[in-house]
Amino acid sequence: MFARIEGEVADNKDKYEVGVVKLTETGEVVSKLEEELKIFSVEVEAKKKSADAKAEVVGVEKAKVEAQNAIAEEEAAKCNLIKVTVEAKMKSVQADLDQALPLVEKAKKALEGLNIAHFRDLKALKSPPKDIEKTFTACLHLLCKYHPNVPIDKVGKLKTEKPWATALSLMGNP
Repeated sequence: MFARIEGEVADNKDKYEVGVVKLTETGEVVSKLEEELKIFSVEVEAKKKSADAKAEVVGVEKAKVEAQNAIAEEEAAKCNLIKVTVEAKMKSVQADLDQALPLVEKAKKALEGLNIAHFRDLKALKSPPKDIEKTFTACLHLLCKYHPNVPIDKVGKLKTEKPWATALSLMGNP
């Protein structure tokens, strides 16, 4: 029985020594891991601070981009409104042009019937019929902004008491 107890004690002693060795090795491994953990935690903390700083910069930049995007959307809306207005105006102008072109062609044909002799006959009149005088007065009004010899006031309107005399002076030498 003593031998059996002695064998058990020897086994327990061996197990104890192996356990102590393993505890010592484990303690060394744990201390190395703790040192590495300290190093890693410092690195992680630095990377975390760097990431936080970058996140803050990204947040600021995102706010700027959102503000610029809002401005761009506002400008796009304005441009779209302008586009719609211009398209409507273009349709209106095109309709007016379509109506005016036949009149221009008609006026060109009417002008083909005029010759220098007609102008000489008009210049010979001291006092023309009222319709002719009205026609030449209308022509003077049309020429106000384009012909330098037509007398105008400060706002660019015809300024003459004798429109027939002014018209005769402009006809000069046909």
